[in-house]
Amino acid sequence: MLRPPLLPLLLALLFSGCPAQTPVYTVMISGGGEWPTERAFLGSVLSETELAALGMTLVPEEAARPETVLENTAIVVEFLSFWESDPVSGSADEGGSVVPLARTWYVPQEDALAGRQDASLADCREGRETLVPLNELAPPFTALRVNGMSVDDPQYPLRRVTGVRARPADRGGAELRGNASEKAAALEVLIRNRARSLLAGPPELLWIASAGDLMLGRGAERILLGEGAGGLFGAAAELFRDADLTLVNLEGAVSSRGTRTEKAFNFRFFPAVAAPLREAGIDAVLLANNHAFDWGIEGFLDTLDHLEKAGIGILGAGRDEDAAGQPFVFRKGNAGARVFGLASYPVERSGWDGRSAAAGENRPGMLHTRSGGAAAIKAGLAVGGTSGDLQAVLFHGGDEWSSRPNRATRELCRDLVLAGADLIIGSHPHIVQGFEWVEGKPVFWSLGNFVFAGMENTGGGDQGLGIRLGFWGKRLVYLEPFPLNLTGPRTDIAPREELAGFYALSRELRAEPAVRKP
Repeated sequence: MLRPPLLPLLLALLFSGCPAQTPVYTVMISGGGEWPTERAFLGSVLSETELAALGMTLVPEEAARPETVLENTAIVVEFLSFWESDPVSGSADEGGSVVPLARTWYVPQEDALAGRQDASLADCREGRETLVPLNELAPPFTALRVNGMSVDDPQYPLRRVTGVRARPADRGGAELRGNASEKAAALEVLIRNRARSLLAGPPELLWIASAGDLMLGRGAERILLGEGAGGLFGAAAELFRDADLTLVNLEGAVSSRGTRTEKAFNFRFFPAVAAPLREAGIDAVLLANNHAFDWGIEGFLDTLDHLEKAGIGILGAGRDEDAAGQPFVFRKGNAGARVFGLASYPVERSGWDGRSAAAGENRPGMLHTRSGGAAAIKAGLAVGGTSGDLQAVLFHGGDEWSSRPNRATRELCRDLVLAGADLIIGSHPHIVQGFEWVEGKPVFWSLGNFVFAGMENTGGGDQGLGIRLGFWGKRLVYLEPFPLNLTGPRTDIAPREELAGFYALSRELRAEPAVRKP
């Protein structure tokens, strides 16, 4: 029987004639705790099978602590985070280049009522702006552009990359260090090929433009037909054309027929205006208002026909109640919107009651709150609530010539938000009212007039508000109002200083107690 001291010698002799085995390169992951999604993804890529095929093995996570001495670690896969515009994003450094695993878009946030729309990149990078990831932006804040660029711009600069780099370790035996650079390069190729499916593209925003009451009588229709949208809308025409979705309230009948309804004011426009309105970028118009029936049912049906032939969507009105309750549906890539229309104006001083124009089972007309219209809208919002699309409501109601919404209007809009509305835009008062977050959703109580000749010396009727809104899904990212000046039938963008009244009204609403039903 052999004595124990001879056993090591015999084992050495036994294997001395065998060829040397290929060393296994040990890989350690460094960092990644701040990015659990990316860390988990990397763990799935660096599986035992994938690493074995490359002649590698992964250090168990419990062993990869900073205080652990790992003499045989050959390759380190380290996490890094940096602005994509910085040089490190594409350069080779310390034996390897960075493989991006995720991009996070940051935005400078600002109170929506602060009146700012832009920030400089220098202020953002040097800590003078508050930066947040886009998915953490929430009311009462919206985002500022950066050097004029919005977050969906391909050149937008505030993109932060989370990535990894495979490099030879600082320690390890000479034999392991010999080919560690080649092994690290092979590991980088493996990670890069798999990471392509993880990186998302730029956020897709839906840009909505809107303005208030569009009344094409008193000379406006002739300007539109003769000079186009630029002649009638001024600089606002370009903003409407550039938006993905443009919405306005159309006050009057697009018809040359019909019988004048007995009421205080009646508006009717040449049927030829429908085509240039569409060419101006207007996608849909609210017809749930107190002027859609100015020339009776014949004029109303003509209006539906002419707008539909021009490709303009109709909100809150139709050939029967079911049609009036259908949303206008808009799509842009993966982004979408469903837009409803609703009337809630009171009985006119002339005695004309809007309920006479309410749609029925076999009766053309509009949705009106006093004829069950709100219930129809809530039902439609419930249907679309699971679609992921933005849901908007244009409503025509409140008190004319009032600078603030009445209690009934505020309760109505709160109910619509609770039913699923993500955006509400109001008209009818003829003057601009404020903006308010209602249950975290943006509500514009009245945009005032857009095009409406004869509003001089009315105490605000010759000043309107246009809005440009950038939505990411259901999240309002950009709020960019612009003031409008009405001069006779023409409209143009006013100096930004004229937004002061809008912001003051909005701050007053914020200071009031929230509307709550008993």
